[in-house]
Amino acid sequence: MTVIVDIPDRIRDLCAHLGDGVPYAVKVLARQLADNPRLGKRTGRLGLYAATIDGDTFDDCPPLTVRYAYGPPLAAEGQLQIRDIEATGPLPATSDTDDGQAPDPHLEQITARQVTEAWQRISSWLEQNAPASHKALLPAATEQDIDALTQQLCVRVPVELRALWLLCAGNQDSPGAGLFPDHGWALMPLDSVCAVYRRQSRWQQDHDDEESWMWKPSWIPFCSWSVTDTSYGLFVDAETGEVGHWDDTAVRTDEDKSLTMLLEEIADRLENPQLSPDCKPGLIGEKLVWGPPSDESWAMLWQPVTVRPGPSRRLR
Repeated sequence: MTVIVDIPDRIRDLCAHLGDGVPYAVKVLARQLADNPRLGKRTGRLGLYAATIDGDTFDDCPPLTVRYAYGPPLAAEGQLQIRDIEATGPLPATSDTDDGQAPDPHLEQITARQVTEAWQRISSWLEQNAPASHKALLPAATEQDIDALTQQLCVRVPVELRALWLLCAGNQDSPGAGLFPDHGWALMPLDSVCAVYRRQSRWQQDHDDEESWMWKPSWIPFCSWSVTDTSYGLFVDAETGEVGHWDDTAVRTDEDKSLTMLLEEIADRLENPQLSPDCKPGLIGEKLVWGPPSDESWAMLWQPVTVRPGPSRRLR
């Protein structure tokens, strides 16, 4: 049976701005996936696969990684949806730039839209199922707020992070609740972002030798262990868009995922708890808590989310 392959409009837009040959290359891959949906390799998450496209095979096409969902729980039975496309090599030069590396405003619009869609899924889930956690989200930052932060950090804020902050400028301090899976880390308010960046930069200046190299100027923190405990957390590399973690060594994560991918993963795991084999979404009262918690008193109160929420259904 031939599988139905869905290429959303945002993916088609993304293809158009990655190179003139990308739309055709993706269409060729889509035909191959329709005949063999398991052509790609599993990504480690249930129902998600990644296939590669060799840019040398097509004109004006960089090498690509195409991530797609096949079948339940992320797609309907017998359907396949392309979720993301990432260039893994230099983009073809265009008439608008000398080297093809300057930011493309259309591509940035697509990226911002992806962040917005993922965050809306997260926010809607919290509002329906964990209202206390939803209430702990701070209002959106303004463009002026982010521009002021940019001047203080002296580094360009990548489009993914700017898009997120224009939707939510951090978390209020809410003990026992965390937004990010596995560690329950909280989204940092902008003043904490600035404070942590300056702290890490000062440490780097005081220990400026190869063995203790810890913090790059392009690393912008965006979430931490909690709102008040910023000794651990995640950052976005403004040069590459990749997400990394800091602790005592500030080592980049092995997954090399973008902030967009991280937010989409959170949305997927909230809507489909079976995608979380270990640290699962759960509730303590009306708060989201990834668990089960190691603390016995918290564990007794924690209830896992076991079914996908409906449009107006609150899970207890």
